[in-house]
Amino acid sequence: MDSHVIIEIIAAAGSTFAFGIIFNLKGKKLIYASIGGAIGWAIYILFKYSGNSDPVSFFYSSVGLTIYSEIMARMLKTPVTSTLIASLIPLVPGSGVYFTMSYAVEHRVQEATQKGIETLMITLAITMGIIVVSTFAQIYYKFKRYQLVKRKIRDRR
Repeated sequence: MDSHVIIEIIAAAGSTFAFGIIFNLKGKKLIYASIGGAIGWAIYILFKYSGNSDPVSFFYSSVGLTIYSEIMARMLKTPVTSTLIASLIPLVPGSGVYFTMSYAVEHRVQEATQKGIETLMITLAITMGIIVVSTFAQIYYKFKRYQLVKRKIRDRR
């Protein structure tokens, strides 16, 4: 593994840690959110260097990160969003938004359009990854709760 990849992952953890402080996370939540930021970026790098496009890499990264956040939420007995939002910070396509606006201001319409579409695709990929995992997690936990209630009713008879 290249040293720049390790530096990128550490930087992702550091940026998540800093945002977690602003987001008012404390203690274990802050540490686990930072680890989540590093995991999300590591998954992105893994898929990106495997030859996948940016949107695909961001999709898989957000899927992995959302699974991690769901697990941490259960372990820490906290809402999923407390870990997920902070951990997503390294994945936010801020540079894409910046360059889209910069090209638009400079009247470079073709570059602005191209960068804007690319940024929108990345944003949609991240969103879809979160939605897919969150939906399946909700279905799983509701089904599990339903089975528990069903068993209790059956045992009373």
